[in-house]
Parts: sequence; C-alpha cells; structure tokens
Amino acid sequence: MEDNHRLAEIEIRVSFPITKHGPLKEKVERGTTVGTALTDAMTYFEVHDDSQFTYVLAHDGQEQNGSTTLESLAGKSHEVRFNLVKKITQG
Repeated sequence: MEDNHRLAEIEIRVSFPITKHGPLKEKVERGTTVGTALTDAMTYFEVHDDSQFTYVLAHDGQEQNGSTTLESLAGKSHEVRFNLVKKITQG
C-alpha cells in the first residue's frame, strides 16, 4: 500500500525537441499548476520568454493554461507528459 505522500505526487516529463538536454523528469505535488511546471521546464532547458518568443506546455497536442492543475490533467494516472513549445510572439 502506498503512503499518502506518494499518492500526493505526480511525475512530470517534459520534452523539448530543439535542445541537447534530455527530457525533464521530476515528481511534484498533484496540485501543482501547469504554470509552475512551465517555469521548472524553462529553467531546466535554460530558455526564457523574450520579445520574439514565448514558451508554453502542450499536453496531448493542446496548449495548456498555466492555472490548470497537473491533477486535473492526469486523472488517475501518476504521470503527465508535456512538450515545451517555442511560440513566435505576434508583434
């Protein structure tokens, strides 16, 4: 039987095809937001938003809102997979 702490965690995996880094893999609380996961991924991949580009997380091909919780995306799963997407800023 799993303890309550493990049940409260979820594993995220973030891939970013245009980097030399391997995917980000970390365990976080299930209530963590997509925005927090995005910040962690941008730090890991050493990227930042600027006047030309912004970064978002996509799950199952859909861009995710930063306020969405990982738990709501995962359902009963213990893992959520994302792609970090570099978007051109409209100017």
